[in-house]
Parts: sequence; C-alpha cells; structure tokens
Amino acid sequence: MEKKNKIFRNSVIAASVVILIGAAFLYFGPHMAQAPFCFDFVHDTQFGDRKVEHPSNIGFGGPGGVMYYLPEVPALQKALEKQGFYIDPYETTGGKVYAGAFFGPSTRAAVMEFQKDHGLSETGEATNDVIDILAPLYACPKAAATSTETYTLGTTTPKK
Repeated sequence: MEKKNKIFRNSVIAASVVILIGAAFLYFGPHMAQAPFCFDFVHDTQFGDRKVEHPSNIGFGGPGGVMYYLPEVPALQKALEKQGFYIDPYETTGGKVYAGAFFGPSTRAAVMEFQKDHGLSETGEATNDVIDILAPLYACPKAAATSTETYTLGTTTPKK
C-alpha cells in the first residue's frame, strides 16, 4: 500500500511540474517571441494637437478634450512606454468605446514629461522635436541593399 501511495504522490508531483512548465510557456512564450519594437516616425505628422488641418487627423470628443487617432499614435505610446512613461491602458486599447488607440490625456501628459526631460517646450504635442529624439531610437532597420548585375545584349560580362 505504501508503494502505491509513493507512486501516486510522485505521479501527482510530476504532473504538477509539467502543468506549471506548460503554463509558464503559454504565458511567457508569446511575450518572449515578440519582435523588437521599431517604427519610422515621420516629420509633420499631427498628433496631440488641437488643430485639425489634415483629413487624416480624426478627432473624438471625450474626457480631457479632443482625442485624435492616427496610426502613429500606438507607436508613439509604445515608444513613450519604453522610455518609462505611463500611458493609460484605456488609451492604448481604445477601451470599450474606440476602435483603436487614441491620443488622450495620459498620452499628452507623457509627451509633456518627455519634453520636460529633454529640455523642450512642454506643449503636450508630438512635435518634430519629439520625433527627432524618438526616430533614431526606434527606427526600423533598413534592408541591406542588394546589387544586381546588368548585361548588355551580346556580351557575357556585367556592366559596372
């Protein structure tokens, strides 16, 4: 009887270890497999301001004023988070109201803190000065240039 209890106990321990390892892999695996963050920020992109001069700037009324959505907003939020600034998860996900991330009060506050830390005017707008600092930090690696040889009809040597 004691031998059966020992076998049962060892089986339970082994199963528990396998379950814990599986759970850890399921939890940590996707996070470890993520590609490093990169984004090519572009000058003169309007985000965070109150001026709607370009049709790509879509404004929403809401708490804290008008909030804008641009495809660049999630990248800005991610870059600011990587710099150690807090962005409300409601803004990064769109909450239950918006279809995607939006430039809301916590994003604006993070931009202002970023500007303060870098000696910039604290406007809360992601200006070209902000982009100039973030762009080299998070620029996507460029694909290596490949050369192709060209031939002139009737020759067997490539042109240089």
